[in-house]
Amino acid sequence: MNRFVLVCVLFICASGMPATRDAIAGTRATSIALQSSADILPEGGVIIVTPIDQYAWRVWPGGKIEYSFDSSRTWELQKSGVTTDLTAGSAPSDKVCWIVGRAGTVLLTTDRGKHWKRLASPIKEDVAGVYAQDGKRASVWTASHKQSFETNDGGMTWTPNDNK
Repeated sequence: MNRFVLVCVLFICASGMPATRDAIAGTRATSIALQSSADILPEGGVIIVTPIDQYAWRVWPGGKIEYSFDSSRTWELQKSGVTTDLTAGSAPSDKVCWIVGRAGTVLLTTDRGKHWKRLASPIKEDVAGVYAQDGKRASVWTASHKQSFETNDGGMTWTPNDNK
């Protein structure tokens, strides 16, 4: 059933029907903040939506990142500079995207993926999620939520979040 719903959502998004797409993505802020099972592709990739419907990223195992500028009709491969599995992301704009993954991987682009920067991660284990406000401010966390950190300077420094 989840696969059917995902295929329908991807078809509607790819067909360029803005009203229907906006109705389905009515909780866009939530989908940006937390990856849901509906964002996971059957082959193991994850789609990261942007506030501008025509732009999106998708991430895959093995460090693979792709970018679409035409509402997910075509995808261009980008160089991530890593080989670890990428698992989630947050794109607060069409130019900025934060991506996280296994073994503490945290990546950032501010130029639509022309350049990906690997950041020093505050988490050494797998990073399960990321929420970004812009190219400077983001939070990352583990799957257990036992570790959570935020940055206000593009990942130069990280501060632990209070998890109480």
